[in-house]
Amino acid sequence: MNKLVLPKNKYKGIKIYCKKCKVDNPRCKHFDSFSYRVRVHIPGTQKRIRSKVLKSKVYSDAVIEAINFEKYLIATNYQTIVVDSSHGNDYSVVDAIIKYNHYLNGESEYAQFKKNVTDEHRKELIRFCKYFAQSLKKSKNIESTRIIDVTRQDVSDFYLWADNHYSPKTFNKCLNGVKSFFEFLIDIEEIEMKNPFRKYSRKHIRKANIDSVTREEFKAILKAVDTYDPVLVLGGRGERKNMFKPYLKDGFRLFLLTGGRREEIVDLKWSDIYESVSGVKFFRIQNLKVARSRNIDGLYKYIPINSDLFDLLMEMGFHEKKHTDDYILEPERKVQSKTIMDSLSKSFTHYKNGAGIKKEISLKNLRKTYITWVHQVMQKETGLLTSHSTTKVLESYYIDPQILSVVEKGAVEIKIFGEDSSL
Repeated sequence: MNKLVLPKNKYKGIKIYCKKCKVDNPRCKHFDSFSYRVRVHIPGTQKRIRSKVLKSKVYSDAVIEAINFEKYLIATNYQTIVVDSSHGNDYSVVDAIIKYNHYLNGESEYAQFKKNVTDEHRKELIRFCKYFAQSLKKSKNIESTRIIDVTRQDVSDFYLWADNHYSPKTFNKCLNGVKSFFEFLIDIEEIEMKNPFRKYSRKHIRKANIDSVTREEFKAILKAVDTYDPVLVLGGRGERKNMFKPYLKDGFRLFLLTGGRREEIVDLKWSDIYESVSGVKFFRIQNLKVARSRNIDGLYKYIPINSDLFDLLMEMGFHEKKHTDDYILEPERKVQSKTIMDSLSKSFTHYKNGAGIKKEISLKNLRKTYITWVHQVMQKETGLLTSHSTTKVLESYYIDPQILSVVEKGAVEIKIFGEDSSL
């Protein structure tokens, strides 16, 4: 198919539009998805428009369609619901979600509005928006219905759907996610509307039990890695999966003795180890969670290397590796960090079951166990060692004296499982 083109003296408002990329004046090569589209400004407003993808691929015929569309708009006082724009501030439901996805992906045309969220969080928010669109689709054409025409009844229908599909915690997350979607349209895209999700009844969430792992349970899991059948038979087609990885036991011990999050531990490097003037060793790593939420670089967290953790590091080659930039866990890795994270999580559950432990615990409970024992020593200062600190490091080898004293105290006094904490 030939690429569509516009003459130099084109008719006002006509553009080339890619239906696949959802953009005007595309630079892609999806020529089969190109169409002409006309955008008409609504008199008396600053940015509001009406738009229509034109059927004809012949420019002269497309101009006739555009003129007829303008006449129709004037006759209906610009109240038509034929909206498919991905620009301006009046979108169909589908195009609004596409625009939100671009925004979450850091593709805002305005620098001050560029969003910095993880890809997983972006996918989750868009998933909630798609569920809302599916709910709307039962009674409306989501490709032509304007986002400003979402009603309280539409919210009610979705509320009931979410109530039947989600636990209270996920229900609240879902409704708040769609509420944020409309906040984006109102605050960033400047669509003139009220947020239909501004008020709704949140679900009460019962406080969950914080289950830590005992020394006996943890040792049983490590033993199971050596003795329990590593093959897991999955449901459905009966697929068989080998859950064993040579780095599992070291990985579990690192999680327990550092209290870090998955991405922090899997990507730990020997070069992340620093030493204070008094000789106390500690990890200094980027506080990724806080940095993302605040969109600020240069935030760090500090993990004291106590005697138990140092013994593990010695086993893993501390003296040979301490000045290298190698990963501590699985240094010769041939897979992505995310793959290792997932393997650690799933294998922990597999071997926990293999150890005969009925308690509902997972890999993240090792972090809870660490924090529980740290609190025994640090009390009010616990937050300085559990990624809740936002203190900036002024120079590479120096940290705030208050933080340093806490790290040194932790390195000397913290014992996971108490005095007899050998693993």
